[in-house]
Amino acid sequence: MKLRLTFAKRNSLNQQKFMKKFLAIAAMSALASLSAATAHAGTWDVICIKQGPIRGFAHLPVRTTLSPTSNVAPPSQAGYPIPARSIPTKAKVAEMSDIVGDMNFISLGFGGSIVLSYSEKFANVPGNDITVYETTWGNPKCKPNVSEEALVEFSQDGINWIQRNACHNGSYDITPLMWAKYVRITDKTNNNPSIGGDGVDAYDVDGVVAVSDFGGIVPNPLCDYQQGVASQFVGAAGNFPGRGIVAQRKNFANANINEFSGMVIPSTREVSGWYNFWSIGFGGRACFQLPYSVFATPGADFKMYETTWNNAPCPSYPETVNISVSPDGVNWGPARKLCKDGDVDFVNDFPVVNYIKFEDITDPTKFGGGADAFDIDNIFIYQIPPGSTAPDVCGVPQGGRRSVPAMENILSEGGVPEEMFPLDIVGSNVVSDKIAFTATIAEQGGYTYSIRNHTGQEVLNGAFEGGLYENPTVEVSTGKFASGVYFLTLSSATGKETVKFIKK
Repeated sequence: MKLRLTFAKRNSLNQQKFMKKFLAIAAMSALASLSAATAHAGTWDVICIKQGPIRGFAHLPVRTTLSPTSNVAPPSQAGYPIPARSIPTKAKVAEMSDIVGDMNFISLGFGGSIVLSYSEKFANVPGNDITVYETTWGNPKCKPNVSEEALVEFSQDGINWIQRNACHNGSYDITPLMWAKYVRITDKTNNNPSIGGDGVDAYDVDGVVAVSDFGGIVPNPLCDYQQGVASQFVGAAGNFPGRGIVAQRKNFANANINEFSGMVIPSTREVSGWYNFWSIGFGGRACFQLPYSVFATPGADFKMYETTWNNAPCPSYPETVNISVSPDGVNWGPARKLCKDGDVDFVNDFPVVNYIKFEDITDPTKFGGGADAFDIDNIFIYQIPPGSTAPDVCGVPQGGRRSVPAMENILSEGGVPEEMFPLDIVGSNVVSDKIAFTATIAEQGGYTYSIRNHTGQEVLNGAFEGGLYENPTVEVSTGKFASGVYFLTLSSATGKETVKFIKK
């Protein structure tokens, strides 16, 4: 194996901003035709507030949860922010005022936190999706470890979160979520009394503003579709769509997502003559946008139900598909082969998934005439749908529940954090003898990379050390690879990204 590693200092912020904007637009392209985002019309409510101490009182704990609905500050208590800075409802509307003496905000105190809930869902749109306003009284520049800092998290259900670092005012992209409802802000200001700066009572929340409300999605939205053919039409006589497949098996609406009725019970679902499914057909395919973001967990994430009307199980009746998952409808994880019913685990692909795709690979020679390959009955998501239970966000400390770890941010002159760690192939993603890739180092330390073929088999791996804000370019030999599609994954201790390339 040949490996060449070069380093360069971080490129300009404009290049980083262009990459972030490009990735955000690409991630939303498939969503644009399925949902409508409108100007923000929702309102915010405080559902949880805990307040920490001020500087000089680091030994004090985060104090009893303040009433999120009361506009009356708690009584003065030595070591905590003054009552005028302890009114939770001041975080509901962002006045965006930074006039010295204006106390239209709530101070979190060191280690304090606040959770806000939006009356609607706010959308993921190209660029940044939400802004958090913090009050600094005329000191807008952000200086890490000196200024007021926080961890900002976004969630659809109050259980699964994505994380961003904040310093004073900040605008954020909620990718990979397509929408969110909850915002949690936890103070991370340095409480070392020997450090000067403006963090007397830590992060001050003036309010939050969403760019657009989420207009909703249609049931079982489709991002790609091509029904195949019946077995007697495979080959020279085959054509699309659905030649030879009976009309009762062509209703795509019968390919359900999260159908909770009795049809998921095999004894009911397999009743002969019940056409509550959709046949992919030999050589067909289908892609779905999921109704909510699914976070990877150890073990199964989906349960696939296929209908065979009590025909023999695999391998004697091998109706088979390749299943792939994606966070954005553009980048796909390696396919998993599934015969009839079965569980799907995508924990090694992406931390969050919004799309699932099925490509029929059934062998028509193993079936008689008229067979129509894999039949999608129901895609059951093990993660509980948002809104089905009330999240106990107030009782869970920051870092609790499942969350996508935060990555380091480049802080611009105005204090707006910027994403790091975009993985990019140098030149074309069609390669011959070698491939080169680059990424901005988000945190100093070890990085590993892995290359897998279309079946998920690892064909190459390696590692390197990166310095903060550097742009390493890694070059590896691919001359001995067979022609086909490959997936390159770059991983750090807290995150990973995958890109696809083709070996000629």
